[in-house]
Amino acid sequence: MHLPYQRPAFINQRKYTRFIRKDIEATLVKSNLIGYKETIKCKLIDISSTGVQISTPLKLGTNIKVQLILKFGTGKIFKLKAKILRHQESVHYLSDHSFPTLQYFLKNKAAPLKSLHLFESNQEILMKFRNLDASSVKILTYVPLDIKENHSLLFILSNGEQQKIPSQIDHYQPLINNNYGIKFEKMSDKLGDHILETQTDLIFK
Repeated sequence: MHLPYQRPAFINQRKYTRFIRKDIEATLVKSNLIGYKETIKCKLIDISSTGVQISTPLKLGTNIKVQLILKFGTGKIFKLKAKILRHQESVHYLSDHSFPTLQYFLKNKAAPLKSLHLFESNQEILMKFRNLDASSVKILTYVPLDIKENHSLLFILSNGEQQKIPSQIDHYQPLINNNYGIKFEKMSDKLGDHILETQTDLIFK
């Protein structure tokens, strides 16, 4: 006797797609025992119709009931009752680098800067940068730097031209971020619909 084929059960722990959005402002409203409400601006990491993941420098704790206010770029606002379930701490490192002036090299309009690379004793360090000018730049790394070691920056232009020069760390500090997983009290179909209606980039988890 042959039993009918049964498809194996599949448990999807991520039942609802989590979208990565940069156009949504997230604000957390937390109340204390005497009813005082604290409003906290947060960075939205991802979002779904059942919850969000946010980041803030503040420590908030877990198993705490909150209100989450989400403001879309369209002006639409959602206010949702929620609960903080998970917490994970992450540390990044911000450093200010100065270097010999590269004004003419970096202002080549025919060949703009393509990429910038940081080296510590000839070992490349994964990083992001901002506020670049002719003699300084702010750099964010995911691992700590040894300020006693020699550092250098490699500039690569769009035409392939390169220049590697020594840099000096003028300021250095760790940045501690707290990431929180927050679940809504109820799944919001209206929120889910608005996410899909306003989604322009196919970026999701």
